Amino acid sequence: MRFFRDLARHDRDESPAEPPAAEQQMLESTAHTLAEVSAELAGWVPTLRRLAEAERLRDLAIGHTTEINGGAVRSIIAARQLRGQYFWPSMNEAAWAMLLELFANRLEGKRIDVAGLAASTQIPLGSALHWIEWLSGRGMVVRDARGADESRALVSLTEAGTDEMRAYLLAALRLSPWVQ
Repeated sequence: MRFFRDLARHDRDESPAEPPAAEQQMLESTAHTLAEVSAELAGWVPTLRRLAEAERLRDLAIGHTTEINGGAVRSIIAARQLRGQYFWPSMNEAAWAMLLELFANRLEGKRIDVAGLAASTQIPLGSALHWIEWLSGRGMVVRDARGADESRALVSLTEAGTDEMRAYLLAALRLSPWVQ
């Protein structure tokens, strides 16, 4: 109510009286508190922007929006370049697809054979066998059996391969909400 009385006095061109010392101290304390709150809120602005961007990217990823911006694309590029730091600079897409599939299977407690891995990654069987051999040579995967039919051999990530995939994906998630 005091605000409206002061406003009415201002409208009548009356000059307001100097507030008493206690009231002045309260006003200064309130102003100081508001300045602190304002500074705290300003500190949250970058975090809130990142959260809003993450929400837009999630919506885009699940088809709720058609908006995309340069920041989202740059996050994908950065996550892709990060692979070279965790694995090798010229990571082949077929090898990467197989590592992702094997990691997902491991997390789900599933086992997969070479033929199933080739089918799920849409890589021709001959190429899958090549890349499994290549990944095996780098200590990332292991085939459980080598019988007459190589396509039926079970293939899985090694402990080292699992650790590298987990480390990379956690780093990529911190880098980019798009990867989530």
